[in-house]
Amino acid sequence: MERAMQELTNLIRDLVHEIGDLKERVSRLEGTPSPDSLKQPATAVDIIKLQGEGYENLGRIYAEGYHVCPVAYGEPRQDGCLFCIAFMSKD
Repeated sequence: MERAMQELTNLIRDLVHEIGDLKERVSRLEGTPSPDSLKQPATAVDIIKLQGEGYENLGRIYAEGYHVCPVAYGEPRQDGCLFCIAFMSKD
């Protein structure tokens, strides 16, 4: 029983460390937010450079508050989605 508890403790410690690393990576990908960007979310046009009719339609869908990424396409989104932004930013 004690060995199982130690293994769980080690697993939790590793997961907390990994979450910290992921948060750091997300912060680097998003850049350091300015105080203005925290008050008012950026629009899809501010974040995404659209090209072509297909991208314009995806940009419109994103601006209306829906996911355009393959992970959650068409589902309502609450905040910005890194997957959507990365998908729309592809050249």
